[in-house]
Amino acid sequence: MTVRVESNSYLTEEQQRVYQLRTSLERNGGTPGGFLDLLAAVVEEGTWRQVPSDVNVDQPFASFKDFIEAKPPFGLGHKPEYVLKVLQVPHPNEGVREIRQRMEEMRSAVRAMLAEDGITGYSEEQRDRDIKAWAALDRSGGWWLAFFVACQVSKGADGKQAAASRPVKVSAAEFARRSGTSPERVLRYLHAWEAAKEAGVVQFGAADLFPGHEPVDLPDEEVWGQFYSSRRSSASERSALVAAAAEVAGIRPTKALEVKENPTALKVAIIADQRTAEAAKQALEVRAAEARKAERVEYIKRVADEGKVKSPAGLPVDLPAQAKEKAATFVAVVKDEKATPEAVAEAYEAVQALIVETVISDPEISKREQRTRFTKAITSTVKSIESIDPGDLIAVADDDLRAVIAAAQKRINDLAELITRQ
Repeated sequence: MTVRVESNSYLTEEQQRVYQLRTSLERNGGTPGGFLDLLAAVVEEGTWRQVPSDVNVDQPFASFKDFIEAKPPFGLGHKPEYVLKVLQVPHPNEGVREIRQRMEEMRSAVRAMLAEDGITGYSEEQRDRDIKAWAALDRSGGWWLAFFVACQVSKGADGKQAAASRPVKVSAAEFARRSGTSPERVLRYLHAWEAAKEAGVVQFGAADLFPGHEPVDLPDEEVWGQFYSSRRSSASERSALVAAAAEVAGIRPTKALEVKENPTALKVAIIADQRTAEAAKQALEVRAAEARKAERVEYIKRVADEGKVKSPAGLPVDLPAQAKEKAATFVAVVKDEKATPEAVAEAYEAVQALIVETVISDPEISKREQRTRFTKAITSTVKSIESIDPGDLIAVADDDLRAVIAAAQKRINDLAELITRQ
């Protein structure tokens, strides 16, 4: 049996304190009162800056992170993330104001020093767990969700924030991507929280909160609607359009708005009832036709006004005056409010025919059109070939696949030889 004896009689006074700190961390991790007291002293007196960083080395540690990670007796021999977790445990005497203040100052200093090396104790895995929890509770709405968004989301696109000791926030777009919602909706929660702070309803503003922030007192749910501006507002532009369409259809606007704000109920009705499903299908078809009609009307107007179009291959083309005049004749057709989708489609096809005619009638444009088309086809083929992993290809190649590749190679060689002779 081997017994390890660890002697510390050769250590300096500062090293003795580091030794005691490390021992306290390992032995008292469950109730780290002694460790927290020692760590506060080490931070306050800068002890970690006064001990050598290694054997036969006089220089101190370059950072607090290095001090924590260094092997004993020079450092604590632990991961910084572990120390940050221990810091979350309250000191047994933290009910005393002086001790609580000392602990808060120590925790703030330690987190700030570790943050200088990019260590905040808040991992991306934890962020993902938090955001998934947000998504799971999403249906409940209300103040808790707004508080969580205010902790996690920065208004800036890059997610940066000033306090180096705090975990970095993310943008509304990134939060929306991870939680499966829209950036606009995330920002509505953030704006609700900030409006509540301005009104004095909540104590902390978004700038005061950060990922992993301890829970705060939340207002009554009854006042939530005064700050959260959702799509339920009948004054909103979209709701006004829904209300107007409902009146045209001869139904009460409140019914249409109620359905608009409850897509889950609508989905269930579509799945469960054939008549509802058919009505939804017809509505979508009408909506798609109207959207297509509107796009084509705008396209015809733009062609007539500017005369700038793109060829079938995507080549920019300026329509000659005669073709532009012909396009202008179709504007009156599509501007008619009574114009049917079919009439607009015919005008659109006629304008497309003008573009093709312009390309064919001009030898130079026609030549560039063909060159562009060939270039796109060949480039696409090359990219597809480059995406093939040779190792995977060898593993599955058979006679049929070899024949296909050989035929493709022959075709490419023939084309290369053809253009070389020109």
